[in-house]
Amino acid sequence: MSEKKTKIIKAENILIKKTGHGEISDNVVVRSENLIINNNVDFKQMALPILARLRLVIEHTKSHPNDLETINQEFINPVMELKANAPMFKYDLVGQLASVMLSFLEHIKQFNQDALEIIDAHEKTLTLIVTREIKGDGGQLGKQLLSELEGACSRYYRKNPDKFK
Repeated sequence: MSEKKTKIIKAENILIKKTGHGEISDNVVVRSENLIINNNVDFKQMALPILARLRLVIEHTKSHPNDLETINQEFINPVMELKANAPMFKYDLVGQLASVMLSFLEHIKQFNQDALEIIDAHEKTLTLIVTREIKGDGGQLGKQLLSELEGACSRYYRKNPDKFK
């Protein structure tokens, strides 16, 4: 048997320090839910700078496609922001499309022209939805957009099995 001693590191409970102990009252939960349901924040003003950052990464990648790790993280960050925030502001389709794009980005291990075209199509679609303020799931058009972008990702995976994880 080993005589090694185990070092115990006590974790800091930063979140507990900020929020306190115990349960959250029903009143606070109801008030929070009402804020989310009745928010009147203009998501378009929040999303357009995120989409502009995404566009800059696309343009940078076209001229520097080999810096995969940096590029991939630069793609993932704005897409995660859109995925997390869009549904809260009633842009469900943006959240769904960002989820598809995020999954695609997480599986790419090498960018090529086809991958960039798919990412470019996602960005243009997301920008159009936000610019036109299409809320909710986008109805039949939203389903079609989602299906087309998922199909493009699937075709890429089949055509380039060596370029994704």
